[in-house]
Amino acid sequence: MTTFRIAGICGSLRKASVNKKLLLRAQQLCAERIPSAVIEIVDWSDIPVYNWDLEENPPESVIRFKNDIADRDAMLFITPEYNWSVPGPLKNALDWASRVRLGDRGDVFKGKAVAVMGASPGSAPGSSGSGRAQLILRQSFVSLNCYCINLPTVMVTDAYNAFNEDGSLKNVRLENNIVSVLEQLIALGEKSKS
Repeated sequence: MTTFRIAGICGSLRKASVNKKLLLRAQQLCAERIPSAVIEIVDWSDIPVYNWDLEENPPESVIRFKNDIADRDAMLFITPEYNWSVPGPLKNALDWASRVRLGDRGDVFKGKAVAVMGASPGSAPGSSGSGRAQLILRQSFVSLNCYCINLPTVMVTDAYNAFNEDGSLKNVRLENNIVSVLEQLIALGEKSKS
């Protein structure tokens, strides 16, 4: 049986990011509960600011990122929320990878299954756990012709206090939602490949 490969992409580049913790937890839950799949974390930290002038000779980091997406069966994005929006660097990376003529892989997003999760440190009433950023990112995936998992949602609020020392989430419902999203992502990815 072939292993289903998921590109894990964290929208925060900080090493100590709560969103990086969430991605690592999703990776661990996948390994523990879904042996037919693996989340492979994609590093995109060296992608430069998009510049049309570089399209004829794109940076190696851009080609590598685009190939990383093309080589996976589905994508899992973990996004923080900055001023109620998607982080600019993440949007920049998506802009680069969406350029069909870069490299020899063509349109790497078309028909790809994608899921979005996120965390935010906010704990005040109305904190969305990156919900607004997730919504904006999902809109980008509509333009990229991806198939997105909509429910259940994974929005971790008060994220600095949401994790146990071993990296697991204190909220068991969120842990189960992560597994459910991953299972649906795999099913959708398998369907879209066929």
